[in-house]
Amino acid sequence: MIQHYFKIAFRNILKYRTQSIISILGLAVGFTCFALSNLWIHYEITYDKFYEGVERTHLLYQEATFSESTFSTYMLATTLRQEFPEVEAACAIYQWEVGLKTKEGKTAKVNCMYADSTFLEMFQPTSILSGSMKFLYSDNKIALTEETAMSLFGSTEVLGEEIETDDTPKTVCAILKNVEKHSNLYFAAWTMSSQFQKIKSEWGVHRFQTYIRLRKGVETTSFQKKMRNYKSGNQWYPQPFEKYKILPLTQYHYSAINEKLSLKFNYLVLFSIASGMIILCALFNYLSLFITRMRARNREIELRKVCGSSIRNLFILFGAEYLFVLLLSGLLGMTFIELSLPKFRDLSEVNGNIYGESFLYFAGILFISYILLIPFIFRRYHRQSGNLFLFRKCSIVFQLIICILFIFCVSILMKQLNHLANGDIGWERKNTAVLRQYVSPESYAAVSAEIDKMPCIVETLKGCEPLFPRYSILTYSTDSWEGKKSTDKEDRIDITCIREGREFINFYNLQLIEGEMLKPDDANKAIINETCAKKLGLDNPIGKKINIHQGVTIVGIVKDFHITAPTIPAAPTLFCNKGGLGGSDSDANYGDILIKYRAGTWEDLKKRIDDVYTKISTGSNEYHSLLNIEEEYSKFLKSETLLLKLLGFASLICVLIAAFGIFSFITLSCEQRRKEIAIRKVNGASVKEILAMFVKEYFILLVAASMIAFPIGYALMKKWLESYIEQTAISTCIYLAIFSGVGLLILLCIGWRVWQAARQNPAEVIKSE
Repeated sequence: MIQHYFKIAFRNILKYRTQSIISILGLAVGFTCFALSNLWIHYEITYDKFYEGVERTHLLYQEATFSESTFSTYMLATTLRQEFPEVEAACAIYQWEVGLKTKEGKTAKVNCMYADSTFLEMFQPTSILSGSMKFLYSDNKIALTEETAMSLFGSTEVLGEEIETDDTPKTVCAILKNVEKHSNLYFAAWTMSSQFQKIKSEWGVHRFQTYIRLRKGVETTSFQKKMRNYKSGNQWYPQPFEKYKILPLTQYHYSAINEKLSLKFNYLVLFSIASGMIILCALFNYLSLFITRMRARNREIELRKVCGSSIRNLFILFGAEYLFVLLLSGLLGMTFIELSLPKFRDLSEVNGNIYGESFLYFAGILFISYILLIPFIFRRYHRQSGNLFLFRKCSIVFQLIICILFIFCVSILMKQLNHLANGDIGWERKNTAVLRQYVSPESYAAVSAEIDKMPCIVETLKGCEPLFPRYSILTYSTDSWEGKKSTDKEDRIDITCIREGREFINFYNLQLIEGEMLKPDDANKAIINETCAKKLGLDNPIGKKINIHQGVTIVGIVKDFHITAPTIPAAPTLFCNKGGLGGSDSDANYGDILIKYRAGTWEDLKKRIDDVYTKISTGSNEYHSLLNIEEEYSKFLKSETLLLKLLGFASLICVLIAAFGIFSFITLSCEQRRKEIAIRKVNGASVKEILAMFVKEYFILLVAASMIAFPIGYALMKKWLESYIEQTAISTCIYLAIFSGVGLLILLCIGWRVWQAARQNPAEVIKSE
């Protein structure tokens, strides 16, 4: 009997092959996107869950000038252990990528950790399998994980083996248990250095990440308050924790402060929701067509009931066809997952077996699908047809809402990305490069001379640290300036100082909006940006003095410029000449070289720079790096760019599902209304009038869908745009373009099919009925 049901199901799928294929593809793509996005979400939220006491473990981070930073000084961990009874354990670690090389010449680049014994105490189950802990107290010893030892030596019996690192030769003195890669603390080697020992007691060196484990029952909010109010007694760092917050370790990997994240976590959740919308769109599409076909099979259903079929038999009959489509979509979805797995693993770093969890997601979709089907089969058995036309119209409206919503969101996302990538951010980044180098003065002079001869270069500026990316940040804190309106001494502002003058400002085309430019001999004079002027609260800051160092006088104001992520406001910034604010005049013939090149010559510039270094190379540890500033700045938008690709793909699928769904509905409607169309023709209706009848029906549905989709889309995208400093406008033409585009698509879908039905001979149609 089951075999018979599946035969009928297969024949019906072949009979309505177009509709079935679209439904199967839509469900398969939706299932693939939904499964992979949820696997990714689950992977992100389970980072570091295997450590003991991880629910009480936190990472310190500070509210820095340009962005939030997880780097701190080692002394924070020491102070927390000694001065805060709420802290059960504290550890400071420093991680760096190090090159390892064996005597046999085998090399590897691994993540090396610098930490003391507190790491072993705090992060169990990290453990030493063999050897001693001498690597914690000597800078010529190293410990390797099992995986690293096998990779370099082919064995874990390597105690006493010599290995070269980037700085000094070391001896392997311990083998560690492999560290889970599903961790923010993953490392492949562990060592110490004399430099590490020197900076442990220095408050000013921010190279470490500090982790703490609170005792049971400690309330994090009150602990943070106590931490911020702590006074150290150190005259240079009286309140060392003032700008620090704590973040649960299990939340760090998917938090906004993790710069290594390829896709922001909230965007990942958004794509998961979008994938669910694709599944619902495809499911409602198929369910509507399936129910419509059930209605067309009234005679078959009545005959089966006369022959003794129960509701159970009918459910198995229709359920077999329904199940057949769902199983085909699941099989195709698993195939899509397998095909996209290499790219997915590379992007998300998800490892392990993903098929078991994917199958659970599919089982959930299968269960929900059958729950939706049961009421309709029950209605058909008891001849309760209900308003199936209403359900069909609601289904079309739902699909159009999803379709319009996707297109609207993608349009705004694309417009905003274009605005951020090509709009004015206050400084010139197009056709600009930075040449970073570590060479001898002789090599530097030779490189500079060759660069000046290159025809692809328009302008150079030597001996300057670039405006972007900033490799070091000098910040002064002050509560005193001329014309200050408040008398509150705690009313302090942090001002970022850039010791560069006229040439630097002109190189980046920073716009002077008030005052005058710095002169080469101006000492203790400065130019500030708009944000700094606002923070100072001065109506006319020109000529006013800020008490920084020995004091600087404001001579000009430049327009705000953005050198951080587009969601971070411009920081108060001050420009002074190289010798200002306690600085020394640097050698303009040494350091980074800022380059402006001709449009379209980037590849030529790279080749010429490489050729120059090949020619002058001394074979020592000299190196160079040429950065395209526009490409570097675009890294801020990598999450948005990836989201645009994902949502763009989802939009395309939804548009196809909606288009073919409407076409299928029109096809079935024309078959069911053949006699009505024929009678209308006999009574004098033209093809144009019959076509207008169908167009009007679907136009009303489009208007209803638009009235729901556009307000939802506006609310969502307006909230998203508000997170950016520079925002694009949501113009009226976007609504009109989307409405017209979807309307044209509907017209094309229904036009050909209705035109065919309307041109049939009415006499033949009536006789065939």
